[in-house]
Amino acid sequence: MDTEEHKAEKQRGSAEAGLVYFGAILTGFIGIIASATAFFNAEIEGGSLYLLASAVVFGLLANAMYRN
Repeated sequence: MDTEEHKAEKQRGSAEAGLVYFGAILTGFIGIIASATAFFNAEIEGGSLYLLASAVVFGLLANAMYRN
């Protein structure tokens, strides 16, 4: 593999990772907003599940970002 192909592969990988990070952050914040909406509508169980899903997403994102 020459250097140009290696650079292209590296750039493609970083773009894919950026999209994954953006999607995870978007999903996490949507979960937080949905949990607030559920709590205001007196649906405690649904709000708790949304918060749990957001915590899992943010935890997986932090694990991916800080992994060696």
